[in-house]
Amino acid sequence: MIYRQNQQLCPNIYSMPYEVRPGDTLNSIAARFGTNLVGLIELNPTLRLRSLTEGMTICVPRVPERPPCINGAYYAIREGDSFYNIAQRYGIPLNLLLEANPEANPYDLKVGQEICIPNVPAGCPFGTLVTIQEGTRLSDILISYNLSINELRDANVNFNPNIIVPGTDLCIPPEAFMQCPAETTTEYVIQAGDSLSTVAIANNITPSELLIANPHLRPANFLIVGTSVCIPAV
Repeated sequence: MIYRQNQQLCPNIYSMPYEVRPGDTLNSIAARFGTNLVGLIELNPTLRLRSLTEGMTICVPRVPERPPCINGAYYAIREGDSFYNIAQRYGIPLNLLLEANPEANPYDLKVGQEICIPNVPAGCPFGTLVTIQEGTRLSDILISYNLSINELRDANVNFNPNIIVPGTDLCIPPEAFMQCPAETTTEYVIQAGDSLSTVAIANNITPSELLIANPHLRPANFLIVGTSVCIPAV
């Protein structure tokens, strides 16, 4: 995420500047910072009169600054995250995660807030490495792993989307690419007419249990035909 230092650009202490990047939309920025389109326009009234352009600065909800993270890796909070499920996801003790983030309020994590995951190797700490094959296009990568170009850039700081080099390793972030644990879940692909509740009922589980098994998905994702869903064992 890119912020300008001049905090006076934004109307109150609960907001901060954000520099628009290629591929950004009002909806994608709103989702990234845990708000909606109405909330974003309230912070930026002039956006009603003009469109986003690369490099322009707008105001977004403020998130806490990232903590020090020696021998660890930064992770950006997503909707539905908690310290408890993050600790479970990455197999670290909860108290170790809390100690690594002493300034973070575990009861008030903000979407977009960066926390430190301790004892995580650099490179592709939370994702899956894939190797670009001969003939692969940018669109093939984005479609195959359900990624936005900004998500791909965030996970691969030296990646040039205009030059696709076969043999290059790419880090695919886990929120976009998640395999169901074979020993505890089965995979189901959303069909026309499905929803969070219908999939849960069909598998004799609650909607909450289904969401916990799919921390990378929002309830609305269960309406999208083709979405892969992990069904926990009963």
